[in-house]
Amino acid sequence: MDTDTDFRDILRNEGRFSPSDTLIDRLLENSDEISLKSGKVLIGYGQTDTNIYIVKDGIIQLLYFKGEKEVTFGFAFPGTFMCSPQSVYMNQPAVMQIESCRIASSVLRIRRDVFFSLMRESHEFSLWMFDIAMGQFYTSECKMIQINGSAEERYRNLLKFRPDIANVISANRMASYLNVTPSWLCKIRKKLLYE
Repeated sequence: MDTDTDFRDILRNEGRFSPSDTLIDRLLENSDEISLKSGKVLIGYGQTDTNIYIVKDGIIQLLYFKGEKEVTFGFAFPGTFMCSPQSVYMNQPAVMQIESCRIASSVLRIRRDVFFSLMRESHEFSLWMFDIAMGQFYTSECKMIQINGSAEERYRNLLKFRPDIANVISANRMASYLNVTPSWLCKIRKKLLYE
């Protein structure tokens, strides 16, 4: 199996816009790979990081803090573009933390200046990034609709709409994502097991 070809296919299929091989090659040539151990922070809360990242392998968690409580906002899988919008757009510290999840991960890093040069130089790249941004807005909206209702309804919706998350994320992270305690999640799981 050719992992480079597989990853190119993942990038090509990340949104509705299909970038050319030449454009994907150009993006990959302008990035460097970073390996992350399980639980390793890529962008820490309060850190200013103006780079753009693409998940190459593994699962990345996006979280924020509500007082002392860690709240999981979402997860990123291979092909997902991510950054701290606060840092990239406003050069301010991140309000979300981005870290490797349960398994080791790798990401590609593109420096902000390189990313914006590609935007200025390539209409195709700009269209691709607009498509990626719209896809992420769409996903956020779907999350608001699907992960809604009572704790049990949110869990059922997670199993229905995002089984990829439910199958690989620890119970603690899943509970945080659903905004319930781990013990409450355990009760819901037991109840559904006996249905």
